[in-house]
Amino acid sequence: MTFVIPFSGQAPDVAGYEAEARMEMETGARIVTIAGSLHREAYVHRLLRAVTRELPEGAVAEAWDGLGGVTPLSEGPPPREIDRLCHALSDADGALITAPAHSVMPVQLRQALGWVSSGRGGAVLVGKPVVVVTACPRPHEALWARTELGQALASAGASVHGIDLILSAGAGRLDAEGRIDDPDLRERLRPALKRLCAPSLARSPI
Repeated sequence: MTFVIPFSGQAPDVAGYEAEARMEMETGARIVTIAGSLHREAYVHRLLRAVTRELPEGAVAEAWDGLGGVTPLSEGPPPREIDRLCHALSDADGALITAPAHSVMPVQLRQALGWVSSGRGGAVLVGKPVVVVTACPRPHEALWARTELGQALASAGASVHGIDLILSAGAGRLDAEGRIDDPDLRERLRPALKRLCAPSLARSPI
């Protein structure tokens, strides 16, 4: 960890900076998690729970499961589930999304991001990191899914980090307890999840 300490002619209080940094890390980041499927037993739901377990210690995850209540973007008031999502994102430090192949991605996920990135979304993602984990058996479908979601999230002002996992429900990457049992896969996830939960000036109170 590197500290930038202004020179004042006196010995810097390194211990004080270290204590402040430790306190900030112990506070933990608040992360909204979203699984890109309407079916609660779908693989992306299980993958989301597994990836959530890999978040750095102290992080707090809040699952949003309101895809079924999302309607297309319109001139009327936002649906209740979109209002709930925007409130959750407003209070969060970032978001984590697991997405299926582009060909089976539910339209409600695209619509939800459309609401969030619209003028009525309240700029709840501006400057915040979002990690998108795509789980597809073919690389091109992972690329298509990540590209579409990345464009929508970038329109909302988010800083997007994408991870393409070329796997499917039958790939055997989760153990009997629903944890990721592939050390290489965990290693690929770790840097993005660390960035997701890292302190950021964009998310610091003014």
